[in-house]
Amino acid sequence: MQEGYRGMGNQRVAQGVMVTVIVGVLLAGAGCGTSSKSEAPAPPTPPEVVAPPPSLRDAGAKIADEAMLKQLVPGKTTKAEVQERFGVPQEVVVSPGGETFIYFRDRTSGWFSRSTRRVESLTVRFDDQGLLKDFEYRFAGK
Repeated sequence: MQEGYRGMGNQRVAQGVMVTVIVGVLLAGAGCGTSSKSEAPAPPTPPEVVAPPPSLRDAGAKIADEAMLKQLVPGKTTKAEVQERFGVPQEVVVSPGGETFIYFRDRTSGWFSRSTRRVESLTVRFDDQGLLKDFEYRFAGK
């Protein structure tokens, strides 16, 4: 009876060795072990180049001065030139007669109690071809 028991022990050892071999083969095949073949990591993709946002005028800066307004010539000045000089309009109104850009600024002061010192608005109207039709500049305050 002891011999039968010893034979079973050897069988269990053989099964354990076989299981260890099978697990080792599976792990090596799955890439968890060492392998002579290795893939190089993909190079990092460069970050997407994004154009900077259109320039915004400083808070509290004037929309226009007299010299800038004199450069606006009806029938000649284009929408692109107006945007180059004054930036992106706060409002754009599209109508059957053309397009209107509206710019406005206010200059405030005070930390706890804000008070408005100056308010400005510039309305620029264009014809159907995108050329300056007329404009209106208003301000109140200092």
